[in-house]
Amino acid sequence: MINKFLIAIAFIFGVFLNTAHAEGLDFIFVDGMEVSPGGRDPLIPGTLLGGDVYTIELDRWEIDNKGAGDPAENTDNIQAAIDWALAQDYTIIRLPAGEYLVGKYGNEIYQAGIVLRDQMIFELDENAVIQMAQNDKWNYCVIDVTNRNRVIIRGGAIRGDRDTHIYTPRPSDGSTVHDEGHLICIKASRYVLVENMHLSDANGDGILLVGGGDVSTKHTTIRNNEFDNNRRQGISVVGAEILLIENNEIHDTHGTPPQFGIDIESLHFTSKDIKIRRNLFYANGTTDTAINYGGGHIVNTDGRNVLIEYNTMEQRGIGRGTDGSIVYWKNADQTIRYNYIKVRELTVNLKVGIIQYSNSSPKTNPATTYIHDNFCDGCGFYMYQSADLDIRRNVLTDGYLAFRDFTNLTLIDNEVDSTINSCWAFRFRDVYGEASGNTYFDQPFDLGLSPTVPFEYCWQ
Repeated sequence: MINKFLIAIAFIFGVFLNTAHAEGLDFIFVDGMEVSPGGRDPLIPGTLLGGDVYTIELDRWEIDNKGAGDPAENTDNIQAAIDWALAQDYTIIRLPAGEYLVGKYGNEIYQAGIVLRDQMIFELDENAVIQMAQNDKWNYCVIDVTNRNRVIIRGGAIRGDRDTHIYTPRPSDGSTVHDEGHLICIKASRYVLVENMHLSDANGDGILLVGGGDVSTKHTTIRNNEFDNNRRQGISVVGAEILLIENNEIHDTHGTPPQFGIDIESLHFTSKDIKIRRNLFYANGTTDTAINYGGGHIVNTDGRNVLIEYNTMEQRGIGRGTDGSIVYWKNADQTIRYNYIKVRELTVNLKVGIIQYSNSSPKTNPATTYIHDNFCDGCGFYMYQSADLDIRRNVLTDGYLAFRDFTNLTLIDNEVDSTINSCWAFRFRDVYGEASGNTYFDQPFDLGLSPTVPFEYCWQ
């Protein structure tokens, strides 16, 4: 008999103690061949870790660090100090402790911030805060990294103007959504590292990764940061390749849809080869219909070769994650493994830990999604109107496995408990595939899946 309490503790400690992977765990075996989920790690601009250091001289550049002064002047003067230092061949530019109010007119809908250049480290003192000033613009980037190469941003905090923002109606349609106010914007750039920061109170996202023209942002690492109280997303991935999101704490994302900790939604760009590992997620999404019901921890609408592993995801605080902890769409593909997912209350999709959304259109991506070795505490998996899914060795306490209108489904060695009954634990309608070794309360539970005959069980 498996001690589920010990398994849960092992999952949590595996995340926070950075436990080394057991031999062979970095690969999925497909037809006898090793496949590396998530692709390679991004290259970090290591040559920037050395170099000459310039600490910005506040008096010389007339920069206020007491949270006062004119934000437009502060923005221009910080920019001038950065540009001067780079022209003098400094590589590392440090911002001293204090609160810096920034933001200036960009255009009718955009409030501009600080623009970073190629080949630089922008390092904030641990007690430095860059604060976007109150504004009424639809968009802003407190830190702008557009078409850049080899940039590191680290230390300190960046805050948006969420609590004071003025939601002026847009002339074209009267909308007051204003959901594009971001703390760090990384657009069509290469080799960018963001680490050891506190990113909060954005009107939109803590970090936006986006393509430009016909190219995606590539080789980005986001690690050891805290994201909280951002209104739209912690991190939005709108066109990024070779991306690592690791060891972050992402919580209390709520205010305007989609309200996820991480959202992969590429539009006309490409998002692929993405690793999301050893992060802590909680309280993302909301149940308050007054501020747009929904959200969760991770949603993947179209990302390819995405690896989600060794994360802890909890439904606590104000954010119940009412869409689900992990949500994906049928033409995304990913490997989801070694995660601890805890659900304490019903969502719009019942008590769901992982859900695949769908529609009546055919699945066009032939890749298989792998869901292996996860611990779902008080939750289940639900997938429908799709194909190509391999689910193995998951433990679902007070949970369920539910599938509808599905082909090429593999269920092996999963353990399911339910405080209701087996008809709650296992539900199938018009499902094709194979199953073996699955248990219900530690007892073998035969599921008669077949690749040629539709399987029905307890669907109500």
